[in-house]
Amino acid sequence: MRLSTRLILALAAAAGQPIRVSGTAAPDPDPDSILLEPETSPQIRAGRPDQIHSGIRYDGKLRMDVLVPAGPGPHPLVLYLPGGGFVTARRQLARKQRRYVAAAGYVVASINYRTTSTGATYRDGLTDVATALAFLRQRAATYRLDPDHVAVWGESAGGYLAAMAATEPGNRLNAAVVLFGASDLADLGTGFDPAIRDFYTTAGTPIPSYVLGPDRAPADHPDEMRAADPANRVTPQTPPFLILHGDDDRIIQPAQTAHLHQALRSAGADSTRYVLRGAGHGDISDNPEVWTSVPLMNRITEFLHTNLR
Repeated sequence: MRLSTRLILALAAAAGQPIRVSGTAAPDPDPDSILLEPETSPQIRAGRPDQIHSGIRYDGKLRMDVLVPAGPGPHPLVLYLPGGGFVTARRQLARKQRRYVAAAGYVVASINYRTTSTGATYRDGLTDVATALAFLRQRAATYRLDPDHVAVWGESAGGYLAAMAATEPGNRLNAAVVLFGASDLADLGTGFDPAIRDFYTTAGTPIPSYVLGPDRAPADHPDEMRAADPANRVTPQTPPFLILHGDDDRIIQPAQTAHLHQALRSAGADSTRYVLRGAGHGDISDNPEVWTSVPLMNRITEFLHTNLR
């Protein structure tokens, strides 16, 4: 394990927010996904947006950053939702990736959303996404954005919230990008070490708390857990999804996005899923460069071009 990965894990543990990493990988079960040999070069360069708006308060203490590309617009909007294990959501994450997408001609907004650190559940997170979208649409002229061409993009916990937001018709989204996000939170950890499975299903830990609130266990509330699974919310009208996952992810097993992908296909929605051979969980892995390579990021921008322009 790389020094940078060990440092991330150590800092999280010191903050009282330990990240559990399985010693064993869980195999990817999906036959309908596209297997890729990951590339690590060339690496993307951070673009230079025409405008950078930082720390904009959009609801209470919640803030967003907005990158506006050059040109009069209106430009399609991409809302980025950061990961953080449902415990934290730092809008400053994925700086290079966000700037790369903005340079491709998109207004890119990233937000803080409420997490278990403030007693929030996914319902609060969905409210925060809807509030952010309404805030941005009301200020379309200010940010030179097109309020009718909007995508959501999330990683890890943010990928889960992106999938939930995309299955909420009132958000009026045209596309969703999900990177190694969870779906069936009642079944996290299958195929991982027993200690990891126990952590994901014990009352009071972040996953159950984000769905059920504190001190309630998933096994005792199956209906509520099912309602929190975006795979159970898809319809033929659900917007197109681009899903990416590494087959060596030791934090969110690949079966999670396979489950979502199959639900989308079964409902008649458009879904493309790529599995990256040997890739891990974003920055918390031995090969994070996979996720900031030009070939991978171009798959994301090409998907956005197809569905937002």
